Amino acid sequence: APDEARLAQSQASFQQAQEAAELAEAVLHELQESVPGLDEQRRAAQLAVNQESAKQSDLSARQEALKALQEKVRTDGKLKPWLAKHGLDGLQGLWSRIHIEPGWENALESALRERLSALEVSRLEMVRAFGNDAPPAKLAFYSPPAADVPAPARAGLKPLADWLRLNDAGQKALLSDWLQGCWTAPSLDEAMALRSQLQAGEAVYVPAGHVVTAHSVSFYAPDSEQAGLLARAQEIENLDKQLKAQVLIAEQARAALVRAEAAYTDASQRLVAARREGAETRTRAHELQVEMLR
Repeated sequence: APDEARLAQSQASFQQAQEAAELAEAVLHELQESVPGLDEQRRAAQLAVNQESAKQSDLSARQEALKALQEKVRTDGKLKPWLAKHGLDGLQGLWSRIHIEPGWENALESALRERLSALEVSRLEMVRAFGNDAPPAKLAFYSPPAADVPAPARAGLKPLADWLRLNDAGQKALLSDWLQGCWTAPSLDEAMALRSQLQAGEAVYVPAGHVVTAHSVSFYAPDSEQAGLLARAQEIENLDKQLKAQVLIAEQARAALVRAEAAYTDASQRLVAARREGAETRTRAHELQVEMLR
């Protein structure tokens, strides 16, 4: 009877050890299947981080390069000493305050020329003294009018001022005045076709900056370092928005990488433990089987 009891005990112990070994084997198999996939996810997450970080760096570099160029040409080199002498070097040019629909920057520059960099003063009488000490390069001053007088509409003609995006009533009134009689057309051919509708002093501008009047066609080309100020300013703003969005995307990619790394590390550590446990349970089951057969 004692032998039978001992045998039953050995069989029960062997059964338990065998079940433990099978469970350990199942866990090991599952981890062996999942770890390569987690490693692939980790590599993909790292690649995504590299790509999104590179995009962020590229956007940042482009923005900084444009800002540097913008700062360099913001004020004509000849004007800087004169502006400083008269305490005007802290004023911002009009271009820094206005926005226009993308694609129409050259048309506005063509129409406004040096007035695009005009400086605001509270009263125009203040600049009268500059007649005896004129600036060494083209320079305009303005004082925004109090109210905007709507320009009369003309069938088939779209005003250049309609492409502007302004929130300031004074600037809107000022530019409506300066751009009176400035119309637009999508192409040079369409502008040429509108000549018969133009009255004295009126002109049609196309996105490239070329201008058509009733009796002339003038082709636009950048004629100074300051050309492109408005387009660059708008591109810098656009890049700023893109950069903010890209920073968020890059941060999300880095967070995903941290999660992928943690999942891979955890699974790898559990795989090592599962291999050890599997070996131990198999050894234990074998030992019990040998003991049971004695």
